[in-house]
Amino acid sequence: MQCAELQAHITAVRAERGFTTELLQILAHLLEELGEVGRALKPTWAPIYGDFDPERLASELADVNVLLHALAQAFAIDLEAATLAKLDADGARDWPSSR
Repeated sequence: MQCAELQAHITAVRAERGFTTELLQILAHLLEELGEVGRALKPTWAPIYGDFDPERLASELADVNVLLHALAQAFAIDLEAATLAKLDADGARDWPSSR
C-alpha cells in the first residue's frame, strides 16, 4: 500500500469508527501518543522501568502514524510527497553533526 492509499484508508477507518475530525483534538491525541512512545522507550535507558517491549513501541508508533496522517489529510497534504521534499531540501543544508 502506498502512502496516499494508507492515508485514505486511515481517513475511511477513522470516519467509520466515528473518531474526531476536530484538529485540536487530533493534535492533543497525537501529543498524548508521543508521550506513550516515550514511555515505551524508557526501559531502553533505565532498567527500573522494566523490560523493553518492541511490540508496545510498534503499537505506539502506529498510533502516532495514524494521527499524523489524519492531520495531513485534514489539510489535503500528501505526506509522502511532503516527506520526500523535506528530505531533499534538508540534503542541501550544511549539518554540523555530519562534519
